[in-house]
Amino acid sequence: MTNTFEMKLGIISINDAIKKYFEYYPDDILTKFRLAHKGPFYKYSIMGNDGKKRHLLKLNAQTGDIIKNTVKVLKPKHRNPVRRKARKLNLKKMLPFSEINAIASNVSSVSTPIQWKLGRKRERTLWKVKITDERGANMHEVKLDAQDGSLLQMKLKI
Repeated sequence: MTNTFEMKLGIISINDAIKKYFEYYPDDILTKFRLAHKGPFYKYSIMGNDGKKRHLLKLNAQTGDIIKNTVKVLKPKHRNPVRRKARKLNLKKMLPFSEINAIASNVSSVSTPIQWKLGRKRERTLWKVKITDERGANMHEVKLDAQDGSLLQMKLKI
């Protein structure tokens, strides 16, 4: 068994977090996904909708326990099927999380990833990875295509 990046962080896998979301909301599409260090632990924030309601599930990434589960009625403009399809994350054939981290670290002069967001920009699903040095002094934001790992943007955050 290979030692994945999730194992190194001591968290449940991204796939397991997504599966947990779909256990609660099987008819949803995912529109946002984030992994970040909040307080004493890592936390997954997963958002989606079923065309009528928006669902936000926050999980303790170490244990998989639910921290927060909220449901809100969608505004009429967000119920539009075309708009909904345009916001849907493409979860098919995504590169493994450890590979995304390796690419992000290789293109940046700093090497400690601290936050990951999966989002949509036009037709692309992309990872936005925030990386810093050990002291937290230099922070870079790297945007990578989730399917092929190509570098889309890198910027220094001040």
